[in-house]
Amino acid sequence: MIRYLNCFRKKADLGDEEFRHYWNSAEFNKLVQRVAELYEVEHYAKNLALKVQATHELIEARGIGEPYDAVLEYWWNDARDLQEKYASPEARSLFEEMKNYQAQFIDMSRSTAFFIEDDG
Repeated sequence: MIRYLNCFRKKADLGDEEFRHYWNSAEFNKLVQRVAELYEVEHYAKNLALKVQATHELIEARGIGEPYDAVLEYWWNDARDLQEKYASPEARSLFEEMKNYQAQFIDMSRSTAFFIEDDG
């Protein structure tokens, strides 16, 4: 299985509630679902980081950086056609829509994305 992970950090001038408002909006949910349909994913998940004491204790104990604010994941059993789909006009248009929406609440310069092999 192949997974795509997109780890997001909110814009510095946004509070947690405002970030969650954008993240949980019907508009963003529809965009995420359209991506999943276009790329024919097996499964996807959209998760917010928990702002709990245990996270702060973990950061302090391990000396690690701040967690991401949210993670978006897509799973495929076979990603052979992914590059072809990504190059389609429909995908480019959807990518631009997603980018414009996310620009309102996500700091892309402090976010990251990558593919992983999931052997579980």
